[in-house]
Amino acid sequence: MNENETTIRVDGMLSVTLRVHQGEKMLVASNRELGIVTQGKNWNILMKNIRDVIETYFDIPSADAVKILLEIDPMVTDNAETASC
Repeated sequence: MNENETTIRVDGMLSVTLRVHQGEKMLVASNRELGIVTQGKNWNILMKNIRDVIETYFDIPSADAVKILLEIDPMVTDNAETASC
């Protein structure tokens, strides 16, 4: 497991921050420091893809073990839908 200043432990749980912005056609979530990037055509797909990329990056069976924090670009929230990770 890779840990640096972009991942922290909160109450014993790994915490990762991803920045979300609107790409040309899709929502994009990324953490440049870790080299994590994923996208989805809507919030539900993006949330699923975020879980998948976190599980793959940290080589863990479930993203439930990771607190995922999203920094969402204000331009994205103007048309946001409800979704959960």
